[in-house]
Amino acid sequence: MLFNYRARDLQGAAVEGQIQAQTTEQVVQQLRQQGLVPVRIVEAKNLQTGKASLLERLESISTVSLRDKAVFFRQLSTMTKAGVTLASALDLLSRQTQNKRLARAIVEIKDLIDKGQPFSAALRPQKIFSPLMVAMVAAGEEGGLLDESVERLASLLERQDALHKKIVSAVTYPALVLCFAFVMLYAVITFIVPRFAKILGGLGVPLPALTRYIFSASLWLQRHWYVPVLVILLAVVAFYLLGKNEKARPMVDGLKLKLPIAGDILHKTILARSLRTLASLVEAGVPILSVLDMTASVAGNAVFESAFARLSDASRKGRPMGEEARKCGVFPPMVTHMITVGEQTGQLEGMLNKVAEFVEVELDEKVKRLTSILEPLLLIVIGGVVGIVVLSIYLPIISSVQALM
Repeated sequence: MLFNYRARDLQGAAVEGQIQAQTTEQVVQQLRQQGLVPVRIVEAKNLQTGKASLLERLESISTVSLRDKAVFFRQLSTMTKAGVTLASALDLLSRQTQNKRLARAIVEIKDLIDKGQPFSAALRPQKIFSPLMVAMVAAGEEGGLLDESVERLASLLERQDALHKKIVSAVTYPALVLCFAFVMLYAVITFIVPRFAKILGGLGVPLPALTRYIFSASLWLQRHWYVPVLVILLAVVAFYLLGKNEKARPMVDGLKLKLPIAGDILHKTILARSLRTLASLVEAGVPILSVLDMTASVAGNAVFESAFARLSDASRKGRPMGEEARKCGVFPPMVTHMITVGEQTGQLEGMLNKVAEFVEVELDEKVKRLTSILEPLLLIVIGGVVGIVVLSIYLPIISSVQALM
């Protein structure tokens, strides 16, 4: 039988081809003899329908969430602490993991480990695992504390996932209410108001200024409905492109942090994530210069990236990080003070963990307060807008009734 295969060499490069064999086990054996790690093996005749190929393509572009990665590392840590060998644990996890892309990655990792590569080196070719994750695992291997390092990594990913879900859940309801309100308002102005405009126009009733304004806006929207849609789309695209431009990105990211209400929440979100990452890497034994560079890469904001680059430069030159953090302007005084105390006492990771917890609690309280204020505020604003539209319709009706009396 003819088999199509996809594999990786020891450097992680993808290799594809065909092999003549009786079983898939023989294909695996031949590939390993060639120094290749099998990724996908499918009988050639099965691909003619295109169904298997389509399924594989869909699986290859599927995402691996933070939650999936956290569960993987948590289960791996639990198994290795219980005395299960790393290879056996990976073999078991590859069979029980629901995410196909992650399962395929675990199989590749296990094959590389079977060839004698360390766990961190086996993780490196997989794009779903960031340099930060690889560095934490490598630090654990060097210190002989791989299970603890993997457990620490799982905790970090779980906290990041919880923080992400907290922010998403906080903004989901207000966003849905706002979208629904815009749809309803658009429907009222473009469909209901024009009918009343025709009726009142036929009666020859003098229209108040508010009514004339609403009717004019309704007529304009009917004829040029595409204009506001295009403006919104162009604004979103322009903002996105500016955010991707290296020269404009610092300005855009700086503006994001200065937005009313949302800017403060974004600032605290990035700060909490960065400090937690910083603490976890220091605790894992990763060199401080690498720690600062990696933390900058996960910040996701040019202003914070620049701040961590300054901290890295200060540390490289032997200057205290706490003093440099104070000059950056993005770290609250409490954070810079705790960093300074941590440096002076030699308990930097402990201080970073404490300040990260404090920022996370503060962020949680702010999000809860914002949600509790935003929901009734949105209802008031929506009710006010609808009330103005309704009033503009009924004012001329009331005037007509009064004139008849």
